Amino acid sequence: MKLGQRLLIFYFLILGLVGWFVLDLVFGQAKPLVRQSAEETLVDAANLLAEIVASDAANGEIVITPALRDALNRYAGRTPDADIWGLKKTRIHTHVYITGPTGTVLFDSRGRDEGKDFSRWNDVHLTLQGRYGARTTRSDPQDPSTSVMYVAAPIRHDGSLIGVISLGKPGRAIEPFVQRAERYLMVYGGLALLVCLLLGGLLSWWLGRRVNHLRRYAEAVANDQRPAPPVFRGRDEIRDLADAVTAMRRRLEARAQLEDNVTLLTHEMKSPLAAIRGAGEILAEEVRDPALHRFTDNVIHESIRLSDLLDRLLAMARLEKLESLPHRKSAVAISALVQEWQHSRYSLLAEKRQEVAVNEGTLLAEAETLKLALFNLLDNALRFAKEKTTIEVHVEAACLTVTNTGPMIPDYALERITERFYSLPAPGQERSSGLGLAMVSEIASLHGGSLQVGNTPEGVQARLILPE
Repeated sequence: MKLGQRLLIFYFLILGLVGWFVLDLVFGQAKPLVRQSAEETLVDAANLLAEIVASDAANGEIVITPALRDALNRYAGRTPDADIWGLKKTRIHTHVYITGPTGTVLFDSRGRDEGKDFSRWNDVHLTLQGRYGARTTRSDPQDPSTSVMYVAAPIRHDGSLIGVISLGKPGRAIEPFVQRAERYLMVYGGLALLVCLLLGGLLSWWLGRRVNHLRRYAEAVANDQRPAPPVFRGRDEIRDLADAVTAMRRRLEARAQLEDNVTLLTHEMKSPLAAIRGAGEILAEEVRDPALHRFTDNVIHESIRLSDLLDRLLAMARLEKLESLPHRKSAVAISALVQEWQHSRYSLLAEKRQEVAVNEGTLLAEAETLKLALFNLLDNALRFAKEKTTIEVHVEAACLTVTNTGPMIPDYALERITERFYSLPAPGQERSSGLGLAMVSEIASLHGGSLQVGNTPEGVQARLILPE
């Protein structure tokens, strides 16, 4: 699945969840809010009618005068023909009844409950106790649409409670407003979701288009093509990534060209060097003059040194082309490699009367590159070691340590000691190629490890860490 499609699906899921939560919350609050508004209106109307009824009271009792009865009956029969925000109201739905101080109904706008005892209903019962009285009652207990909301107000005369007036509003009269509110919410909520979905689709298409443009550029670079760098308007992360990929491509091309040139140059130089060395060795056998013999020795020495440098350059170039060595690791015995190195450096060790001490241990690594790293560490230790000292090789866990006794590394050189072509002069010797420790550091990186070089009280210690 493409990135744009994933973004769109993820965006739509989040939008759907948020939309569902909001609409569910709003729908859940729509009906209570409408009922609360209707209840507030009924409270105002009930208190208004309570004062009108109280004005006709006599001797501390409610008097339902013919004029009041006629007025309330005419009110119940009115046809308002009102247009309330697009909803027609053609009749009065409010039910009005008045009770005395004992809860007996004195007046009923429907004319059915006069004389009955309503003291058990909460609206009357609570109001007679001096509290706010209200109730909701269903005429059919199984049908929620038959519910009627009643709100009561106390009727007082000279400060005394002489009765209660209650106003009832049926749920069917409120339901059209609730349904209209829910319908509007569905329509506008759906339109909002649709607009957000379209915007999300446009955003996903825009991002996908930019990412695909960058992907095609990266694939072309990976296939050794030379495409033009992608051009993006504006400045964002994708533009920065494209610039970074372009910069990386140029650096990799320059590095690859340099490596190819070095490889070609070293290969081309090996044959002439071999010829020069061979010619020098032949001349050395024929020359008898000591002065000339010194020149032929110098030719042979320098050709050997150049040949060694070319070998190191080739090895370094091969290492730099590798990315990692995760599938070629094995347990390598360090003591066996040290013995092999001693045999190959026998004359040098004998000349400086050096000893080598190594403990038994193994490292999990790629055998050939570990051998190259160990040989370079030992060569470096031997080159700077004092005569009649011991080079110590210690293996523990995933760490290989090579320690010698000799001059310490100056502080200014510690940070640069593993740089390519950086070297320090050994006592009585020429500068080296400066590639040995650089190769060891590269091998450590290929293994996911590190090379640490530091001074000890008596010399230098190199720690090759290769995590398992």
